[in-house]
Order: sequence, then C-alpha cells, then structure tokens
Amino acid sequence: MRRFTSLELTKLQGLFNALQFCILMAAPLMLLACSQEEEISRASVILKTGVAYTASGTEVSPGGKINIGVLASGAGVALTYIRIERIAGQDTVVQLDRGIYAGKEGYDADFSFPKGLADKEVWRVLVMNADRDTASAVLVVRKGEGVDYGDINHFGPLTVGLQNFPPANSYLDLEAGVVYNSATVSGNEEKIDLLPYFYFTSGLPSPTLTCPGYTSAVGYYPLISNWPVKNTTLFDYNTSDNMLVTPAQFDAAMNDSLLVTAYNPTKVSGNCKYAYEGRVIPFKTQSGKYGMIKIVAADESEEGTISLEIKIQQ
Repeated sequence: MRRFTSLELTKLQGLFNALQFCILMAAPLMLLACSQEEEISRASVILKTGVAYTASGTEVSPGGKINIGVLASGAGVALTYIRIERIAGQDTVVQLDRGIYAGKEGYDADFSFPKGLADKEVWRVLVMNADRDTASAVLVVRKGEGVDYGDINHFGPLTVGLQNFPPANSYLDLEAGVVYNSATVSGNEEKIDLLPYFYFTSGLPSPTLTCPGYTSAVGYYPLISNWPVKNTTLFDYNTSDNMLVTPAQFDAAMNDSLLVTAYNPTKVSGNCKYAYEGRVIPFKTQSGKYGMIKIVAADESEEGTISLEIKIQQ
C-alpha cells in the first residue's frame, strides 16, 4: 500500500479545506433559491356557477350569450393580467386580453360573449399574478339548435363635435344614443363611451374615435382627467380600415347577427383612426354590448363635427 509523503498530505488537506469552503458558501445560495421558490404566490381562478352563468356542457344556439363569471386570486400578490380564449377545433381566438390590477381583495368580474357556429367551443380563462404565476379554468359549450340573435337599437344620425367644436357636444353615450356637452356631462361620466377628435397621423388627416379609457384621450379632453369612471370601448379598426362591412350591410342589419360576427376581437383598440365618410366600425362597449357605427360625414378640422349612426344590442 502506497504511503503519501508529508507534502502530498499537505496538498490533500488544502484541497479538502477548499472543497469544504465551497460547500459552505454554496449552501446559503441553495437555501435562498429554495426559499424564493417557496415564496412564489400561486394564482388561482374559478368560474362562477348559478342561473346567471353558462355551465360547462350547456348547449347555446349561435348568437346566444355565453355568460362567464370569474373569481381569481393572486394569493398575496396582485393579479395583473387576464386572457379569455375561444377554442374551436384548431382555431383559437383571443376574446379578451387585458392588463388588470387586483390586490388582496381578488378579482371578480363578469363577461358575456356570443356563441359562434362551431359544434363545440372551449372557453379558456387564464390569469397571471405579479409573480408571473398563471392559473386557468375552462368551460365547454356546445351548439344548440336554431339561432338566437337579439334585438338592436338604432340611433341617428347624431352629430358629435370634435375636440375644439365650440358647443363642446362631444361626449357620446353609445348605449342610449345621447350626446352630452362639457356642462351636461357632469354626473353622467359613467355613461360616456365615445369621444371624437381630429389630428394628422402619418401625414394623413384623421377624424378619429376614441374613448375615455384610452390613454391619449385626456390630451384632447382634459375634462376627463378627474372622472371617477373612464369607460373603455374597443373599436375593430381592421374591419374599418379594410371596409369589410359596407354602409348597405349596416342599413340592412335588423338584429345583432352582423354586430357580433363582424367584430374581430384580435384587431381592436380604444382608438380608431381614419373614421371617414362611409366607414363602418364594429365596437364593443365596457358593459359588453356589441354594436356598429356608420360614419355619415366627417370634417377634417379640430373645430368640425362627425355625423354618425349607431346600431347596438338592446
């Protein structure tokens, strides 16, 4: 058996001490990593039940409402995001994609969507918290017999003023077809869905539709900066830009069939540029109602007006 020299023993002892030092230094880091992993808050989400909500496995006729209630928690940290998808076969369409902030009180919200034509739809609700942990819940809806398209209201033509129009009648309640001015809007802020303005973008004149909840709207309407409620209306700019719905189709709509099928939730914004005469703009209000706006006439100056017609779900 080979004997180690004193020099070799000294070197081995040094290696052992170095290894021991490395282990001692790494241990706190390993414990910290484990601790951090353990400290991640787990998000959770459940779907509400009861007569007001669509149960999984329910049959709903095309055009009928799918009512989804969401209860979610960030488990100690804020919830920051929600997405709702409709999955039909190989097609997935994002119906809602929204940043949120819900603290310790959790998130409680109701949504309504129209049933499509697919035999089976899987509705997936996903939430994420500030720790970037996600949770999801699903609802299966099958196609019922016939169709269930609803009644609509038709308003207009209505005239709304652009941002510097002297009478300042620029505040529009889409659901009631009522126009307010800067004085009469006081106390009715929660009803306002649309604000028009004019500007140049990419070198082009642009009569534009926006909403109180859109970030840049306050630059054109400083009055809204202190509103207690700022509704967000989502405009389908893709259908408008590409003129996918004609004025004749708008005029012919007698129920909400076209309103819900024309709206493309993947191409929406709280701001819709180039609202020229003849454009038809599908939209969805903060309260979940689908509608369309037909631009009858649009001035190209800050002191001008836009004349429009509205068709919206009752």
